[in-house]
Amino acid sequence: MKNRKKTIWIIISFVFLFTGNALEQNSKREKLEIEKSKIEAEIELMNKLLNDTRNKKENTVNEYKLLNRKINSRNNIIEKLNKEISIINKEIAENENTLKLLQDDLKKAKEEYSNLIYYAFKSSNHHLNFMYLLASEDINQFYLRLKYLQQYKEYRIKQMTLIKKLNFVIEEKLLNLNKSKIEKIKVINEKLVERANLKNEIDEADKILNVLKGKEGDLEKELNEKRQIAKKLEKEIESIIREKSRNNRFASLTPEDRIISDDFAKNRGLLPWPTKQGVITEFFGENEYPEMKNLKVRNNGIDITTIQNSYVRSIFKGEVSAIFAIKGTNSTVLIRHGNYFTVYHNLVNVRVKIGDRVDTKEIIGNVYSDRKTGESIVHLEIWKETELMNPLEWLSN
Repeated sequence: MKNRKKTIWIIISFVFLFTGNALEQNSKREKLEIEKSKIEAEIELMNKLLNDTRNKKENTVNEYKLLNRKINSRNNIIEKLNKEISIINKEIAENENTLKLLQDDLKKAKEEYSNLIYYAFKSSNHHLNFMYLLASEDINQFYLRLKYLQQYKEYRIKQMTLIKKLNFVIEEKLLNLNKSKIEKIKVINEKLVERANLKNEIDEADKILNVLKGKEGDLEKELNEKRQIAKKLEKEIESIIREKSRNNRFASLTPEDRIISDDFAKNRGLLPWPTKQGVITEFFGENEYPEMKNLKVRNNGIDITTIQNSYVRSIFKGEVSAIFAIKGTNSTVLIRHGNYFTVYHNLVNVRVKIGDRVDTKEIIGNVYSDRKTGESIVHLEIWKETELMNPLEWLSN
């Protein structure tokens, strides 16, 4: 009986162990599903943005960048599906192992119960039991024999209860096992669809790349113009910041500006995006185009491609310090947040004026939508005094 109890506790421990593992695996799968949903939403947005450009005849570098971002996102989804399949495989293996242990124990429990029933049948004569008690040598032995008969009866009842419980757990494990196998088939099919989509997107990107390679000279000219605009923009911004520095030394900020400056710094990595929706198509620092290594451009901020005519919002509360336009470009708005500045470039329909106090997410204008390419790109920069910052490190994910 002691060995039997030990076996029962081992089985119960296994059930608890695998239940804990199942909960942990479910948590991992839920996290993967959340991440996957987020990537799918990004892909859906990129599809909308690409549709804006597909209505135009001309292929652009930004369209190629969007497709590459989409391909990366698609690969990311496939990677998460592989992780999900790995988790499901682990679930199936653990369920099968637990099931085998439970079925083995159920078999032993049934054999033992069968022996108990046989013995109980043989000794079912109450007269024999009575004689067994009367044959006791003393009162202590009589009491022990009586307790034994009672415990024997109780043990039979417990054994039957154990068999019922094991049957229930086995049925539950079988259901979980079948559910996991069905989910695995579903995820594998989803992965096949994603791989097919990925192949189509790679083919599409290759076609655009071939078109772009055919007009590399035009692209170089376009990038040189972009470099010139970036230099003029940087020079103008630095001039404005230095002017503000002379008129109101950073060291002698007003108490209100100090609070704003501190709050801005505390919100690093938590600031909202300047548009409700968007995909970063050019990052901070030097950018080069794949397969076109000789074409490079340095970015003082990030470029966000968004839906046509989207609103552009201030990413933090502050004061509008400047509104200007470089020749050949659209409006630029510069907002001061203590000793930090944010720059929003390529705007139309500007809604604010110099000196206005703006709140976080307050609309300051619309992004310009290019009629020729169908693209809507807002350029964002963050400065701490005269030092450039990487906006990606300040925006929320």
